[in-house]
Amino acid sequence: MVDKQKLRKPIKFCTTFAIYTATHIIGEGGAGRIYEAIDDVESVWAIKLLHPTNVTRQKVKRFKNELQFCNKNKHPHIVTIHDHGIFPKDKDMLPFYVMPLYAGSLRGLLKSVIPTDKALPYFSQILDGVEAAHIQGIIHRDLKPENILHDTQGDRLIIADFGIARFEEDELYTAVETKDSEKLANFQYAAPEQRTRGSESDHRADVYALGLILNEMFTGYVPYGTGYKTIAKVAPQYEYLDEIVEKMIRQSPQDRIASVEAIKDQLIGRKNEYVTRQKISSLKNTVIPVTELDDPLVIDPIRLVNIDWESNRLTLFFQQPVNNTWVWALHNMGSHTSLWDKGPAAFSVSGNKAVITARENEVEDIINYFQGWLPAVNRVYKERVQREKDEEEERRRMDLQQQISAQEARQRVLNKIKI
Repeated sequence: MVDKQKLRKPIKFCTTFAIYTATHIIGEGGAGRIYEAIDDVESVWAIKLLHPTNVTRQKVKRFKNELQFCNKNKHPHIVTIHDHGIFPKDKDMLPFYVMPLYAGSLRGLLKSVIPTDKALPYFSQILDGVEAAHIQGIIHRDLKPENILHDTQGDRLIIADFGIARFEEDELYTAVETKDSEKLANFQYAAPEQRTRGSESDHRADVYALGLILNEMFTGYVPYGTGYKTIAKVAPQYEYLDEIVEKMIRQSPQDRIASVEAIKDQLIGRKNEYVTRQKISSLKNTVIPVTELDDPLVIDPIRLVNIDWESNRLTLFFQQPVNNTWVWALHNMGSHTSLWDKGPAAFSVSGNKAVITARENEVEDIINYFQGWLPAVNRVYKERVQREKDEEEERRRMDLQQQISAQEARQRVLNKIKI
């Protein structure tokens, strides 16, 4: 971010349903310029406009990809888009999008010095945002404190500026080749492979930048070369992080920690309870914590949608098929009332149907009782599914802790032996 600059003349950005009046420039980079703007109802927003210089088809395409990704994003640690449109500039039609305006960034937090006990919780938020992008096939390639926004009200970090590094790669190569230190300073978080023309960079470039950022959040310094200021020197209780940082910032991508998930495994194995793993929801197609229930019978609890009765055979139809755990919950819902010998065990449940024998005069009562059971059955089902998921996650956590303990024991033995 650059210092806030007041525009000589306000700029109007129009979308289908709103007009935004930009009054200040609050950020600028190789591909985009960011304005502070007010909408029709005096709400304040940030507007990101594709830079008017060197507009190419490739830059427009990548800006569009960034817009589409952030527009569908629901993750709390990735910037979301509120609106978007096209801004006419001379002969060009420049895309822009509207996003929440945040008061600060990680750079501001670093300048004010992050308390030691808050550094890892903050870093876990950054990991969540970057991992959520990676899970969806998006690589940032330009992670740095300026691109990590700070929601001061919620004390939340948000990853922004996806894809910008791709726009600036040629500028980076030129800065490296000409030894332009001023330009190169803008790319101090770029991985070595990003500084070499013709080299391919992937998600491990983000891992590299994350390693630099983790060290800086504790020490205030970006680690380069050997002899850099380590976390152990300022926070001995977090000495184990130095080994993780060292593996994240290795020169060769092949030698680094392979993924954000692997970084989290290391932290989880160190008993950092606030670090959570994530996955794509099979139902909502969004990134969610592994511990979140992603179960169709929890998201849409079972309810009756139809009935049929013929030859003393009553069939109840659900809106979706049930599973064995739900049937178990039906039989173990706790106290309930029913007609004589027409309790839960008397039903044959399969797929989206429950079948029971019933005389004509019993049908209405049986349906009413069954309807009354459903809230308890759905609650018991949800509790069991949550319990099983929690137990599975705890087993995973214990396995990681045992693996790390075994690795540390092996290293201690090898360090003691001198041949």
